[in-house]
Amino acid sequence: MKIKILLINLIGLVFIFFASQVYSVDQEKLEAKQILQSSEISLKKLIANDDLKKFKKFLKDARAILIFPEVYEGGFIFGAKGGNGLLIIRRGNNKFSGPFFFSIGGISVGLQVGAKSGKVVMTVMTNRGLKSILKERVKLGVDIDLALMSQGIGYSAESTPRLADVYSFSDNSGLFLGGSLEGTYLQPRNDINEAFHNKRFSSDDILNKSMISKNLQNLSDIINRLND
Repeated sequence: MKIKILLINLIGLVFIFFASQVYSVDQEKLEAKQILQSSEISLKKLIANDDLKKFKKFLKDARAILIFPEVYEGGFIFGAKGGNGLLIIRRGNNKFSGPFFFSIGGISVGLQVGAKSGKVVMTVMTNRGLKSILKERVKLGVDIDLALMSQGIGYSAESTPRLADVYSFSDNSGLFLGGSLEGTYLQPRNDINEAFHNKRFSSDDILNKSMISKNLQNLSDIINRLND
């Protein structure tokens, strides 16, 4: 009798474990779709802003593009920022591979007060920058050179942009003093990537395979229309 009870309990635990795994994968798939849809909306909004005059040119020339639909930043003395987004890679002939999902985050200490949220798009201009981003974790401004093309409240752009691996454009709302993307970490969201693509990719897979594409048509169309 005791053995039967133990077996029933064991079967119940196994069922609960697999059910929770299925639920987790479903949640990650849903999150991936939401990030993809939000990225399309965010990219359209930044492209439509005439004050970001260099943004369209950088998009056209980019080796890859990172889109974070919502990055939150705030704090008092100690600050934190974070958000989820995606990476797409240009393959030529107006085609892109991806999406590959990433998180952005970091903490800071110093004179800072307030909170803000914003849409952030980073144009990856070099192979060096792309290879660095595909590492397990990379620090902006340290592992790769970052140039901030817009920051603060509203929109602004450097008149003579310096050479960099990655250029960051943002639409910020709210007030935050003493913060920037310098020193922020980028990290692949392997859990979302695996749930969305039903397989795990290494950085070499992402770099060397000619095409890994899923539900990218809308994003591709938005970028390719810049050439019309």
